[in-house]
Amino acid sequence: MTQQWPDQVLFEGVSCDLVCRAGGELFDPRAHGLNPGEWCTALNRGWRAHYRVEQRLFLDELLLHHETPGFTAKQHDRMRGPPINGVQAQAYPRGGGNSHYLGLALPIAFGGGLLIGDGDAIERFQRGSPPAWAYLRLRELVFVDGELIEAVDHSAIAAGLRDRDRRCRDADRVLGYPAGQQWREAFCYDYGF
Repeated sequence: MTQQWPDQVLFEGVSCDLVCRAGGELFDPRAHGLNPGEWCTALNRGWRAHYRVEQRLFLDELLLHHETPGFTAKQHDRMRGPPINGVQAQAYPRGGGNSHYLGLALPIAFGGGLLIGDGDAIERFQRGSPPAWAYLRLRELVFVDGELIEAVDHSAIAAGLRDRDRRCRDADRVLGYPAGQQWREAFCYDYGF
């Protein structure tokens, strides 16, 4: 599978990849009258979001390919999704998605955990998504009803697994070691490692 473009999370002034989450979806385009369709192999779900974290979680930017049943691909290219939080969709200047929302400032009432990472510590894979320990900085953000209640830096334990990864080159073997168990126990939520 082609490596998917991750959602982005702006936290403490740094744009980070949303590595994984626990606690359900952050945003559901269908709940806002949107019907995302696949428009790129690196974006199978049909949309990409940019979030911002201050004391709470906000959706600031959304890019998607809105499709309406019964219309041709050419017609979809000219369509735009409905307004969200008073913001009209625009054409995406770089092509691809037909509905680009900027400046949404939409509060997200998420309850759960987000793992965010920034800085590539190892070479990116061509296929699939990189493991969470591939980031130089890895942080866990914990939310209750959209309010940030805890931010935990897991960069040190990620560095330990990166070192094992360099030697093993096999994620299953890396997580099979005692360090893998410590890795899983370090988080507030189960992220499926």
